[in-house]
Amino acid sequence: MGRPVGVCWDIDGTLLRGGRVGGDVLRDAFLAVAGREPPHVPMGGMTDHLVAEAFRDGLPPDEAEALLARGTDYTDAMIAAIGAQWHGRDAALAGTLTVLPGVREAVRLLAAEPGVDQIVLTGNVRAGAELKLTVAGLHPGAFDLDDGVYGHVPGPRAALVHEARAALERRHGRAVGLVVVGDTPRDVEAAHAAGAVAVGVATGAATLDDLVAAGADHVTADLSDPAALVAVVRAAGEDPGATRGDG
Repeated sequence: MGRPVGVCWDIDGTLLRGGRVGGDVLRDAFLAVAGREPPHVPMGGMTDHLVAEAFRDGLPPDEAEALLARGTDYTDAMIAAIGAQWHGRDAALAGTLTVLPGVREAVRLLAAEPGVDQIVLTGNVRAGAELKLTVAGLHPGAFDLDDGVYGHVPGPRAALVHEARAALERRHGRAVGLVVVGDTPRDVEAAHAAGAVAVGVATGAATLDDLVAAGADHVTADLSDPAALVAVVRAAGEDPGATRGDG
């Protein structure tokens, strides 16, 4: 391979499905911080930090104003509460969590590829990501969670991809290729905004057509042919032009 490649894995809807547990965590965290039920917001592809902001902004104006007046104290409190709410959810996750088709083999094959780093790039805070991957049997394993990029990071999802690129370039001391594997249009948009190749996997709420419309470079119904993903990653390492978006 001509350059190192970082494969940035989304978790929910891409590596696994965790059922309703994550939604319960977010609801209970908001109850703890704001003292009331959160409004309904569409959360597909959002980071926990963005969900915290969306919960606040979806409230009636007077209630939202009170949380806005708290500034970053509110979002900091939400991130801390979300992390705390993941403790003790092992049994609930074990009862609902499913690893998606081809994931274990794809991770195994990529772990054997020279010059490939696999990291998680997820909207979850680290506590949630680590618990899900542990219950799924994917951690300990190919992912070094200290290298992951998590949903406490403020700003759009693209900020996570930029952070992943910077960390991997510090590690290798040179430019790297990035392949983002995710299940939502937000994953695709974030990949392209940070100059990464976007692989859209239609194992979440988005359809194949949704991912194509978002501009994914490669789209697949699932990862039941993991060799196809390995080929994409190899190509990203061999072709310095294999980037998309603004770079």
